[in-house]
Amino acid sequence: MFAATEHAAAQPPLTSPSAADALARARITLSVEEQTLGTLLDQVLRSVSAGETPPDENQAAPIRSIWMDRRVDPTTKVSMTVAAQPAAQVILDLTQREGLALFPLPGVLVVGRDEWVDTTVARLAGGSPRTTGKTRDAETISVRWPTGCTASELLALIVSAPKSNTRTSKITDLVSWQETAAKTRSGTSHANWLPHDIWPAGSLIGVERTTAVSLVLAQFDLALKRGTRLETLVSKTTDDAAGQPNKQMPDLPTGVQPWTELPSARAFPLNYRAGDSTPAIRQSLADQKPRSSVRVTGEHLTVLATAANHRHALVAHWNAIADNANPNAGNPGNPPAKAAVFDLKLINKAAGDVLRQLAAADGKKIRIEEAAELASEKRINLDGTKKTLRQLAEIVAESAGLAVQWGDDEVVVSKP
Repeated sequence: MFAATEHAAAQPPLTSPSAADALARARITLSVEEQTLGTLLDQVLRSVSAGETPPDENQAAPIRSIWMDRRVDPTTKVSMTVAAQPAAQVILDLTQREGLALFPLPGVLVVGRDEWVDTTVARLAGGSPRTTGKTRDAETISVRWPTGCTASELLALIVSAPKSNTRTSKITDLVSWQETAAKTRSGTSHANWLPHDIWPAGSLIGVERTTAVSLVLAQFDLALKRGTRLETLVSKTTDDAAGQPNKQMPDLPTGVQPWTELPSARAFPLNYRAGDSTPAIRQSLADQKPRSSVRVTGEHLTVLATAANHRHALVAHWNAIADNANPNAGNPGNPPAKAAVFDLKLINKAAGDVLRQLAAADGKKIRIEEAAELASEKRINLDGTKKTLRQLAEIVAESAGLAVQWGDDEVVVSKP
């Protein structure tokens, strides 16, 4: 029995830009070496979500999941050290250094090759893109799957999973779902027209159902046709038939179309929050082709642009949010009234280098005394959570057998 589905509409939800606002406000402190790209992106998301309050009915679903282009290797090793940097900027830096693009959607961040990301977003079937946040919960799902899941299994899970409330995010697990189907002898659902592709473990939390379906199809350069009923994409099979995957792409269902058969992607509108980011968004689009349309309506800045131009606008929007949220903006020596807390993960990092980063993040100079120089080169590992910059510096110094004095203008590192 299938859950109720919505008709597809070919554009992303208007609320897409605000889905990543929390990433622009939250600041991350971390230092890692030789971490996999997929793992580090997931760690940044989890760090941000841990400090968030549940979204209210008028907010876009916050980003809880990463959806990565299947032609990108998530096990690529990356190294990074940042202190009190906006999470959105951390993610941008990570993806840009690997030559990748990103785009935020309610509940999920799309990461991949720039042309693939732009086409995926432009061909997105976003359910009911003009609905308000109040109706969002009736359209979302939360699913999880293990390593070894096939594209067919995941598509069937997304189509069949019960609706979920984005504030509670009750997750439907693929293995449990299949076990329940086996016990009830109702048969499982499959999309045997998809190639037999094995995927790593993952989840989609609080994502609109047709958006999730569109993301699966985009991995094979496919898109939903307007008005497609999602249950037509899968069929019930017996246990014997379920084990016969297709090695090559067979005839597609009538509701699915290859990107190559679609007309050129057109500009689409997204709503940004009008305010401090408005001048920056206008400036970011001024020299971009084709020309974009920008219109202020009440609390919203509606931008009609291509996916590539929206990516420029999004960066400007996030930077403005981060600057506005930073109490030290323009005056790094003036600490906030209530000290912010950060997470710091260190793997084989020199203590002195980390202390320099922490001091700089608080707008302070640092002086490492001569007697402490050798110990400051000691490599340390650390996993600290919810600590102020000063507390993190003290933990780092202690791990290297050092002492730290956190003054108003200067940090002094010495040998106790």
